[in-house]
Amino acid sequence: MIRPRLLLVYRTKHTRLLRSGAGVIDRTGSVPRLLIRTEKGLAVHDMTAEGARSAEPAAFFPGRARGRAIIGAGPVAPDLSHAVLVDEDSYRLVTRDGTLLWERPDTGPAGNPVRYVRWAQPSGAEPRVWLAVPPGGGRPNEAIDLALYSVAGDELDRLTLPVGGRQRSVDLVLGPEARPLAAGVRVAARAMTFRVGPGGAVSHAADRALLDGDPSGSGFVTVGLSDGGDTTDVRWHSARGDDTATVVTCAGLLASERDTEPVHIAPNLTGHSGGHLSDDLLLLEMEDAYDEIETELFGAERWRPSSHWLVRSGRALGMIAYPEQSHLDDLTPAVPFGDGTWLTHGRDVLYRWGLDR
Repeated sequence: MIRPRLLLVYRTKHTRLLRSGAGVIDRTGSVPRLLIRTEKGLAVHDMTAEGARSAEPAAFFPGRARGRAIIGAGPVAPDLSHAVLVDEDSYRLVTRDGTLLWERPDTGPAGNPVRYVRWAQPSGAEPRVWLAVPPGGGRPNEAIDLALYSVAGDELDRLTLPVGGRQRSVDLVLGPEARPLAAGVRVAARAMTFRVGPGGAVSHAADRALLDGDPSGSGFVTVGLSDGGDTTDVRWHSARGDDTATVVTCAGLLASERDTEPVHIAPNLTGHSGGHLSDDLLLLEMEDAYDEIETELFGAERWRPSSHWLVRSGRALGMIAYPEQSHLDDLTPAVPFGDGTWLTHGRDVLYRWGLDR
């Protein structure tokens, strides 16, 4: 068992919004940020004050929501100079005083758009933003386009992901100098990952969920079924070739805790939580579908819906054992920051964790 060190307790009433589409934890800035979209605008809270509950936001971008308030994936520039307000039918780029610089439509079939916002800021350059936009050729049901815009509204780059269907979502992993490494797409329950090569060339990498990018930019990691189909595993993919390597399997993680009571009955690794804590350290989440008959047989105390695990350089280190008072019920997703720390949340509180050196 790995017992993490609690670094920060950030008290806020906004944690309930994290799963509603109106709140997100942003890990792209210099400090972790909690972003909250309301009907009146977008509030940015720096999570640095111990015990803060009602601190004034570090920045606020005014702009009334058109319809339901939506946050987007990462709508605030790293330097807090601009934000993208995501509405049901458009993106609006605004400044801190609410000045509207430009507006773009989003993409997808009517009533079921694909929305995505991701800021990037190469060293020594102005911030720029990736948006999911209508694909060329009038084929919104056949592809997803990601376009890179300057603050002035000029299109700088475009990626086309050949994935059709409804209920689609997209994510983009950036490497050094904000260069795209990989894109992940989900269509209902199906997941796919695409490698992004030089010049924006897109190639299919795997029918697996994209988890995170290697901080060094050499590759990215995915989660999916093992070759035998009897378990799930995490794999590393080279950013510049077809090389892949299995990092760890679900069974390998469980085997690293042989001396403890079983904690799962039918576990699977998930791509919705975790990622790189550092270049060689991964945090992974294991989920377990509730099975009433099995818990009747083996006891509920031997079953948990989810757990977090650490892997260093392909070697399973074990399961993370949080203090009971921090997570009384099911674990929440882990948000890693690439500096050896990660975030979880409970009711009205956010926790930042680290490891003893």
